[in-house]
Amino acid sequence: MPELPSVEIFKNYFDSTALHQKIKKVEIRSPEILINTTPHELRKTLSGLEFIGSWRYGKYLFCHLSNDYFMIIHFGMTGYLKYSPKNSTKNYSNHIRLLIQFINADELAFDDMRKFGKIGLTKNPDNFIREKNLGPDALEINFKTFKELFKNRKGIIKSLIMNQNFIAGIGNLYADEILYQSQIHPLTTADKLKKDDLENLFKDMKMVLNKAIEYQDSPHSMPSNFLLAHRYQGGECPQGGALTTLKVGGRTTYLCPNHQKRVQ
Repeated sequence: MPELPSVEIFKNYFDSTALHQKIKKVEIRSPEILINTTPHELRKTLSGLEFIGSWRYGKYLFCHLSNDYFMIIHFGMTGYLKYSPKNSTKNYSNHIRLLIQFINADELAFDDMRKFGKIGLTKNPDNFIREKNLGPDALEINFKTFKELFKNRKGIIKSLIMNQNFIAGIGNLYADEILYQSQIHPLTTADKLKKDDLENLFKDMKMVLNKAIEYQDSPHSMPSNFLLAHRYQGGECPQGGALTTLKVGGRTTYLCPNHQKRVQ
């Protein structure tokens, strides 16, 4: 599932291709993915307008329209954006869910094979975020707020940092990397973390997410001292020794038992 780094990259892609062009036509091929809107309302709201900016929060992208509406995109498990200039060969897959044609004949497509993604409309992203009960954005949060989140929490640390209502943007892959860099066992409970642990977790969360954006969200291209470059069956810890797996909240979790000791 696309995590915060993917959505930040999608945002940059959207900003570099789709801004400041008048929308001519909106084709909704899978109306079942719509939230907070209908096909008629979405077409009516977008047609004749242009996108003037975008904002990412957690795993959501808010595309700002010139009438102060925002088109919401959640990428689900397999969603992504594809921009096609007018003179390009438009070899779209069979999984296009939304197609926006601009007046110059360029097109922006939302492709989502498994249809877990969502497209919607809102006039107020902050209200939408509150309605979804999303936690603070993982890249925007400061340490004071981060530390406050953990007060009186006793849950398993990996489940907590993947919980979008606790902190928004982190999924399975980057949770493993953040915990590896912080030398925290994924089954450690939050109440066992000391101040130094929280400081390391905060610092490494920011570092890992920013590094993932820098590396274009390509886990196996990440630096060799990252777990993700070795995160496969039979992989070895960058510091030596075999990686192991376990299930946390139903998700396969990779860790180095020598490097990440569980605090009892």
